[in-house]
Amino acid sequence: MFKRWGGVFVLFLLCLHFQGAAFSDSRQTLEMWAMGEEGQKIGQLAREFEQTHPGVKIVVQAIPWGAAHEKLITSVAGESTPDVCQLGSTWVSEFEAMKVLLPLDSFLEKSSLKSDQFFESSWKVNFIQGSLYGIPWYVDTRVLFYRKDLLKEVGFDHAPQTWDELLEACRRLSKDTDGDGKKDRYGISLPLRDWAQMLMFIWQNGGQILGEDGAVEIKSPAVAQAFEFYRSFFKEDVAPRELAVGTDIFNAFDKGFFPMFVSGPWMLRQIHEQLPHLDGKWSVATLPHKIKGTSFVGGSSLVIFKGTKKAELAWEWIQFLNQPETQVKWYQITEDLPSTRVAWQDPYFGNLEMVKVFGEQLKDTDSPPSIPEWEEMAGVVDNEMERLIFEKDSIDEGLSKMSSQIQKILLKSQRSQTPLFKGVLVGLFLGLIGLALVLYFMSSKNRTLYDIGDLDLLGKFKRYLKSYGFILPSLSIFAIFLFAPVFISLLMSFTNWDIRSIVNLNQVSFVGLENFKNLMSDKIFLKSLWNTFIFVVVGGSLTMTIALFLAILLNSTIVKCRTLFRVGFFTPVVTTMVAVAVVWRWLYNSRFGLINWGLSLLGLEGKNWLGDVTWAMPALILMAVWKNFGYHMVIFLAGLQGIPPHFYEAAQIDGANRVQSFFHITLPLLRPTIFFVGIMTSIGYFQFFAEPYIMTDGGPLDSTVSVVLLMYKQGFKYFHMGYASAIAYVLFIVIAVFSMIQFKMNKQSFEY
Repeated sequence: MFKRWGGVFVLFLLCLHFQGAAFSDSRQTLEMWAMGEEGQKIGQLAREFEQTHPGVKIVVQAIPWGAAHEKLITSVAGESTPDVCQLGSTWVSEFEAMKVLLPLDSFLEKSSLKSDQFFESSWKVNFIQGSLYGIPWYVDTRVLFYRKDLLKEVGFDHAPQTWDELLEACRRLSKDTDGDGKKDRYGISLPLRDWAQMLMFIWQNGGQILGEDGAVEIKSPAVAQAFEFYRSFFKEDVAPRELAVGTDIFNAFDKGFFPMFVSGPWMLRQIHEQLPHLDGKWSVATLPHKIKGTSFVGGSSLVIFKGTKKAELAWEWIQFLNQPETQVKWYQITEDLPSTRVAWQDPYFGNLEMVKVFGEQLKDTDSPPSIPEWEEMAGVVDNEMERLIFEKDSIDEGLSKMSSQIQKILLKSQRSQTPLFKGVLVGLFLGLIGLALVLYFMSSKNRTLYDIGDLDLLGKFKRYLKSYGFILPSLSIFAIFLFAPVFISLLMSFTNWDIRSIVNLNQVSFVGLENFKNLMSDKIFLKSLWNTFIFVVVGGSLTMTIALFLAILLNSTIVKCRTLFRVGFFTPVVTTMVAVAVVWRWLYNSRFGLINWGLSLLGLEGKNWLGDVTWAMPALILMAVWKNFGYHMVIFLAGLQGIPPHFYEAAQIDGANRVQSFFHITLPLLRPTIFFVGIMTSIGYFQFFAEPYIMTDGGPLDSTVSVVLLMYKQGFKYFHMGYASAIAYVLFIVIAVFSMIQFKMNKQSFEY
């Protein structure tokens, strides 16, 4: 018996061994993270690389572009970075500031890759403080897309080649047939907030935001002239002073509404596929020049993280991806423009006339400064660019504001604090928290300080040890995912925690109440606080009023098919905000939207709903009310159905009408429900974020920026975590005070 079962056991172990051997892979793995379409298609090149390196396996993790930045930051904080990674060209400086990228100078010295193989502008993005941290993988740039047929109609047999020709062509193309002030056709589509677009005009006029020595040069005459020229398109009404939200560029290009616009190489295939009937009627050209015709260079670079143990193999993979033949093959797979000059000489590009225009433009490109503060500086340019276009500031005023704000960003206070000093401050902070808890304990139990010494806390703990054991798992979850983050964010609000502090805590310095002090003088924060308050008061009141009205209507016997209406009214609640925003952006479109079309049928003038300072906030409030009233309607409906019907019967016998029954029976008995809905609505609306984030990005002119949107930008776009934490706690205090007022009013109403 023993021998038989022993033989079976040995056979079982042998099967496990051979099965494991069959499925195991002894090859050396190299992990790569890539974004978007590149992450989905890089596997084709990986298999080719593995054939020439039999002992290697490339493992690719595809990440959506929208989530890439946050995921990479999380991987850095968790020390789980890949070996090789694709980074957006403007991200390299941010990750270098965290000191997590491996310098590539030593690899380049003994490599076949040389700096002169690449376009100068794409190369310098990766060269930071004298060291190389990335290799350009693919590039993109911006050129002029134009309708050849429409330009020919107005006397241009070629694309505009100079600034003067561009403005003149726009004047001729612009057309108002009815003379009612509404253009049937503009000359060009230009954004109101796009630092990359603005930088191209600045470069073309020989200007710079920062000089080679890092000095702020935005107040130079060259920059002023570039802003003035850009603004002239809007002043002469040859470019729309409208927010480009919800505008279908393909439909506008097809109808000739926008005969020209500036964009990148991805538009070539999209226009061909969506507008095949326009083939032969449109083309692309290098950007018009003033002193030069410089364009913006973007794309992605390949970097190696310091945490890798396979740096040599990672470099071989990067070299392979930058070989000219590989770059040509990669273009055939993804249509990403090659980053090496030699690849552009391949015969494959000989017949791609429009693609060759991008290759020509790449010879005259530039990139923004390679500093981690650039995103914040770009936000300053965006904000003031919009103000200048709307003529809220003069050119000199705008440039002075930008100069002072950029200098403030660059001159961050550098505090030198020893670990001992920081430890003492943390100890004091913990002591204050403990003291606050003791004071709360005494006030809640009406105890004095002398009573605390008489408490047998240890004895109580022993008596309730089993009970604590049962709730320990739940308390642990709350402690890790709720209490700890709340405590840490409170601590962060008193620091200058930024992108450099994610990996190196020595970079963190305590600044006391400086963040809160700066908030009180921050005009954008005060504007966001006011916008949020308006949204809560107006939007919350409308939501509750409509929800209560419809709940009463659906609770009555007048309405037939009540179940159908309930489902219809509740459907927006369960619809995702993104889907709702896409639909409402089209409804609000000033030219083709359904709302303005309906107003025109009534003989009323349509509005520029999302592009007008006056109407942008009401437009978002209307959308939010439509999205949210169904949830509160259901709660009100439940409250109404809880009111005993004999109250209404008695009132009817006494001669009360419907209005009297509503004010003397419905409202008093529904007061607890109204109070609950009011609290939930105000708290939810104070967290006003998704609507402006998706619809307007806080514009125009900060008219829809909210506290939470500002907090998101400061924390996750500019990485001022300390400042963002301070914003969060100010919002917490505001919500707490608002809720206390509601509790007090509700209590007084019940006493009355």
